[in-house]
Amino acid sequence: MRIRKIPTTIVTGFLGAGKTTLVNHILECTRPMAIGIVVNEFGEVGIDGQLIVADEEAVIEVNNGCVCCTVRRDLVNSLLALLDRHGIGLQRLIVETSGLADPAPVLQTFLADPDVRERVELESVIAVVDARHAAGQLRDDIAREQIVFADRIVINKTDLVAPSDLAALSSVLRALNPSAMLDFVTRSAVAISTLLGRRSFSIDNLLAIEPCMLSDSEHEHEHDISIASCAFHIPGKLDGIRFNRWVNQLVQSQGARLLRMKGVLNVAGEMRRLHFHSVHMLMETSFGKPWEKDELHESRFVVIGRELDEDALRSGLLECVAGNPAVPDIAAQADRNTQQAKAHLPG
Repeated sequence: MRIRKIPTTIVTGFLGAGKTTLVNHILECTRPMAIGIVVNEFGEVGIDGQLIVADEEAVIEVNNGCVCCTVRRDLVNSLLALLDRHGIGLQRLIVETSGLADPAPVLQTFLADPDVRERVELESVIAVVDARHAAGQLRDDIAREQIVFADRIVINKTDLVAPSDLAALSSVLRALNPSAMLDFVTRSAVAISTLLGRRSFSIDNLLAIEPCMLSDSEHEHEHDISIASCAFHIPGKLDGIRFNRWVNQLVQSQGARLLRMKGVLNVAGEMRRLHFHSVHMLMETSFGKPWEKDELHESRFVVIGRELDEDALRSGLLECVAGNPAVPDIAAQADRNTQQAKAHLPG
């Protein structure tokens, strides 16, 4: 009997472009479709899984690296585990890659791994672009690779740039990838009727870019070794006013070095978790679902950037804890949790 292959969408894009927002948009617009999610972010401590609005049983996180290199085998295992768990009931797969992931080895996984190839069909590769920060980000080789290998480019945050800047960005993207379809959106709100169910991925176009894609040898690449990440677990409740003051001062003083920050925060006086996002000096917050009674109520915070002072960041977060921030057991527990959750970029 021929196995029905699951249509799969790969969502790429540089740090903070709006990948998770796009995934949530797809999920909200397709309910109750059974969609499995594999999500990965470099330096994660379990944040992205909490930001995805899918059924928790349908979400698998690939942590402690990016799916294009050190945890590539984990990507295969996660995909197969998700398929085995849900069987034929799964209608679609979405893979959200790290903002630092080269898409070539990720695509190679889908095309060259026999176990994956037998069970899934690559439908499209979507690159999300942050219109506000694209000019600087596209100086990075990985950001350009994400554009080159996409068959659809979602230009996000268009409300933050002037029309002339948007036109200039479009010209740059067209030069990198003349064949991809361009979408101009805010908050990653692409028309779902044009996004899913249309096979835009082309193996011929891919092989024209990367002739060795179907070989057994793994695609090698190097990360920018100047980029590092710090991941923190902070027990207790945060004082919202203190946190707001601290993070604003941090961004004002170090915004150029802070590529990406995100957090799921436990704020005093609030039953819902607070989602925090920032890209360079732009920040936003939104409330997520309420904390469950039987889950650990703690704040999780990730910083990705250059020349990061991990001790200073930890101290700053601890000073935001409601009550006495110097209580020894809080600081000690935060340090133990952080040490367990630390992730480092591969060289």
